[in-house]
Order: sequence, then C-alpha cells, then structure tokens
Amino acid sequence: MDPLAPAVLAEDISKTYNPRSKSPVHALRDVAFSVQPGEMVGLIGPNGAGKSTLLRILLGFLNADSGRVMIFGEHPESLEVRQLVGYQADTQFRSKSINVRQFLALHAALVGANEEDGQIEDLLKLFSLHDAANRPISALSKGMRQKLELVLAFLGAPQIVFLDEPTASLDPPSIFELRDFLAARKSTGITVFFSSHNLTEVENVCDRVFFILEGSLVADYAMTNVKPGFLEEAFRKHLVERRSA
Repeated sequence: MDPLAPAVLAEDISKTYNPRSKSPVHALRDVAFSVQPGEMVGLIGPNGAGKSTLLRILLGFLNADSGRVMIFGEHPESLEVRQLVGYQADTQFRSKSINVRQFLALHAALVGANEEDGQIEDLLKLFSLHDAANRPISALSKGMRQKLELVLAFLGAPQIVFLDEPTASLDPPSIFELRDFLAARKSTGITVFFSSHNLTEVENVCDRVFFILEGSLVADYAMTNVKPGFLEEAFRKHLVERRSA
C-alpha cells in the first residue's frame, strides 16, 4: 500500500450497458478524478446519471469497460483494499432470526474487529440504537435499519467509506447525528464518498462535490466558503444547460 497514493484514483472510466443492443446505455463516459486521504467528497446528479454505477466500479463490484481505478495505490478487489473499505448500500438487510447486536458482532468478526473493544456499543449509542440492540432486525423501523447500515459501514477501522443515499429514511434528528458523526470522523483522516440527492447535507459535510450528468463528470466543486443553496443553484444550471443543448 503506497502511503503517498491518492485515496481514490479514477482514470478515464467508461461503462456501457447492453453495448450490442439497439439502445445501449452509456452509464459513464471517461470519468477521471483523484481524491486525497481525509477528503469528504459528495457525488450528486439526477436519477440515471451514473452515480451508482460509479460507486460499484470504485468498490470493485463492477468492471469498467475501459480505464482503471486505484484505491490507495491498489486494485479495489485486492484483499488489502477490502480491509480498508466500508460501504453503506442503498438496500437494507432484514432478518427475523438475528438481532442487532448479533448482526454487528458477526460483521465485526468478518472485518477482524475486536468485539471486546467497545466499538459496537459506542456506535450503537452514537446512532441512538442502543435501546434496540436486542431487537430482531425485522422489528426495526426503516429509519433504524438505515442507521444500522451506517454503523456497519464504519465498523472496524475503514480508511475509506462509501455512502449511498445515507440520509434516506432518516428523520431530522438522525440526520443531525450523522452530520456530527462524520465531522468527528473527519478529524481521524478517514476518506468518505457521500452519494446523495440531499443537497443540503452534501453541502454541510463535504469538502468537494462531483456532479455527474449523463455519465460524465461535468463539475468538481470546492465547497470552501460557498453560500447556502449553492448546490441547488448549480444543479438547476446544469439541468437548464442540458435541456437547451
């Protein structure tokens, strides 16, 4: 693992679904960027822009047609990288036979975390799940299951975490908890990808924001000293330009 390498390096990533059909879908077109360790990067764009495809390629779940991805200087499918990555998907796990604490203990073992170091209990408290720790996962509300997925993403010692619509199903107090949690984690040097339609929260937590439109990276915004509502204005501007093109 190269200590001087970017946390994420994407070089000319392209992906087309059904390339031999009459209606191929060009999900990504020559997307390129680098992210340094410790950055919190937002990923925004309309539905179908290519955000989920990009996340899946960065995670090594999907192969690009061309280009390459490196995570800390290594291929995303390498065991070294797998040990450093946390992921909160936009789907939720359900089970009638396992409770919250058992579920987290299982995953702690899988990522090599020490269940006895108190990390699980700390995360349960931080996300206000401690009182629900002995409930079956199937008995949780949708918002509580979302918080459980977030706890799972940060379990162990990930150096980079990918969050896919992390505020979906969360009520305002839970969104505030997540915002404070990410601010605290930022000081540890963790890198975060925050893919979301919640532009306000992306503004609140991210250092940079990538705008994906029709498979292309059309903007890379530094979020230093931007005024509230900046991303909404930028979003509207890009949509107007697309319609008039």
